[in-house]
Amino acid sequence: MRRIGEFDQEKSALKFWSFLKGQGIDSTLEKDDDDQKWSIWVAEEDNINRSIEELKEFLADPEAKKFISIATGPMEKAKIEEHEESPKPKRQGFKEYKLREKWASRDRSSGTLTLALIITCAAVYLLSGLGSNTELVGKFFISEKLDGRLSEFVAGEIWRIFTPMFLHFSFFHILFNMWWLHDLGSQIEKKKGPKHFISFVLILAAVSNLTQFWMEGPAFGGMSGVVYGLFGYIWIKCKYDPGDGFFLDPFASILIFGFLIYGFAGGGAGVANWAHAGGLLVGLAWGYGSALRWNLGKS
Repeated sequence: MRRIGEFDQEKSALKFWSFLKGQGIDSTLEKDDDDQKWSIWVAEEDNINRSIEELKEFLADPEAKKFISIATGPMEKAKIEEHEESPKPKRQGFKEYKLREKWASRDRSSGTLTLALIITCAAVYLLSGLGSNTELVGKFFISEKLDGRLSEFVAGEIWRIFTPMFLHFSFFHILFNMWWLHDLGSQIEKKKGPKHFISFVLILAAVSNLTQFWMEGPAFGGMSGVVYGLFGYIWIKCKYDPGDGFFLDPFASILIFGFLIYGFAGGGAGVANWAHAGGLLVGLAWGYGSALRWNLGKS
């Protein structure tokens, strides 16, 4: 769900909202009691661009025939009159419509691909003897050699730039990563679609793994580079494109940034700090690019 615009006048908001309903576009009209504005939210991503174009036309000429004939039909007119006559809530010291409440009530189930990644990580963790089977673990490393040349990749084992993300070496390592993968990955998969999500995950895995390899060698593994990228993407979207409906708990942001700083400060032996940094930078850039395209598209 994304907010496509806001109105100062309740009647205009109701009129355009009714028009969208008449067009079969699933949308919601919500009031912000703090500044007396009305926001239109569109549920489906596929209807976003169309709704924005219709909004531009409406703002340019709200009395155009297409808006009057549909928005003021008998059924929609009754809805508007009923809405206008209904008792208005008393002004409160907080928003009548709160994004935090909306996000907190979101569907928390895993996305299909997110769940598949979690199951794969769990299976590799168990099959590798909780990360102790060096022969199997080596097959998931970006390289089994220390020559710094990615010999296996050059020989055609392209998958090695991705497979380190499936390795985990302790219970808390996999628990931490799977928790955040479920929370962050499911949001992106459900809002942007599985193709976008898996493409993003593969890019994050490749960049974070290569960064760690170039800086410290091949002996590393974990989903945390991807997790940091997912976090960076959502963090930027919340900051510059909140209408996209992503949510991050403030404490989670402090925890993730804090762990990154702690790692580079020398805490936590064996932490793939460069994978974290590489993934985070890609996520921030991807999120900023997405937010920029959205904001430019509105103008």
